[in-house]
Amino acid sequence: MPDSAQRRKAEILGMPFGTACGQLRRMVMFHVLERHRENVCFRCGDLIERAEDLSIEHKEPWQAVGPRLFWDLNNIAFSHAGCNLRAGWVRRKVTDGTLWCSSCKQLLPVPSFHKDRHQRTGFALLCRGCFNAKRKNVEARGDCRHCGAERGSKPFRVSHNACLECYNAKVRARRKERLGKEI
Repeated sequence: MPDSAQRRKAEILGMPFGTACGQLRRMVMFHVLERHRENVCFRCGDLIERAEDLSIEHKEPWQAVGPRLFWDLNNIAFSHAGCNLRAGWVRRKVTDGTLWCSSCKQLLPVPSFHKDRHQRTGFALLCRGCFNAKRKNVEARGDCRHCGAERGSKPFRVSHNACLECYNAKVRARRKERLGKEI
């Protein structure tokens, strides 16, 4: 379809055409489910009352089994989007002195992770190796995004597009806001 036709449809609908089609499909499916009184959440058993809350899910996870279970219509259920989302959460926990690295997808000994008090486990999501590799791959280029200083005219923070002066000011401001007092 020509680009001008897509733009015209988007102007008329007030959103991209693909987004509008997706919303229309969800509304039609919800209407059919409501008519057949099948708008009941697979997870919590409550009625799904709005099309925006409707979610399609697999009753049994298909990834370990293969594509056959993905396409099996008997493995499909409807639920609230929130119930489906919560069912997919994986809670990381320390098991036998090991922890899962979200990047390299391995169970590694706990000392392989930096401490992170913001995480429920107390350790970072990435192992030290993945964290360091990711940090080294960040190539900052360009001028300071805060004050506009040219790179090379003054010291810059490694792997950041911020001069040290702006970066330190930002850190002090955050610390001041967190502590609620002057530093």
